[in-house]
Amino acid sequence: MEQKRAGGKTLAADAYAAIRQTIRSGSFKPGDRLRFADLQALCGMSVTPVREALARLTAEGFTVLDDHRGYSVASLSLEELRDITAARQLCEGEALRLSVTNGDADWEARVIAAHHLMTRIPQAREDIPSAMREDWEARHAAFHAALVSACGSPILLDICDRLFSRADRYRRLSVSLSGGARDVEGEHRRIMECALARDPDGAAALLRAHYGRTAAALESFFANENGGPA
Repeated sequence: MEQKRAGGKTLAADAYAAIRQTIRSGSFKPGDRLRFADLQALCGMSVTPVREALARLTAEGFTVLDDHRGYSVASLSLEELRDITAARQLCEGEALRLSVTNGDADWEARVIAAHHLMTRIPQAREDIPSAMREDWEARHAAFHAALVSACGSPILLDICDRLFSRADRYRRLSVSLSGGARDVEGEHRRIMECALARDPDGAAALLRAHYGRTAAALESFFANENGGPA
């Protein structure tokens, strides 16, 4: 039986959120071994909800389980990056195309509001310009969710959400490497404008190119890591 806090939220959900955020922030790095004692101290919980959280994180690709070493943070790789990018371009591109085709005035309002909130705060942290602000990242996720929210398929939306989450660590690494060279704000604005202009194919193409630029920014990084061309 799942242990619950007041209000019905499970302890495992709290542990999942805490461990996932620590991985996303880079405090736990790719390949780091995850010791239960450390995670229990981080979450302030017993081993059971931590174990449940790790099982969920492993299913989502954030952690891996080795029979001999236990749990560790999943490594980043060029192969996975390309796979995630292709899947996002396919699934989110189609979800956006359907949303542009089927979305009503409420969908338009969601997209405009989410974009406005995202642009009201800077993307980069003041203390670490190469790192994203967590509040901006939350608004960024809300904007992308709003874009595809009228696709009409709960299953497709769930797939898009999981892919967005799976791409998170790669996106953060891309920001740290780009040095502000990309006009991400302009890319988002053009996607929104094309979507609101009711150009489904054009909006989907801009979204796919948006994700492709993130992958391209990391190609040379992985090539250097591997000691050769990608």
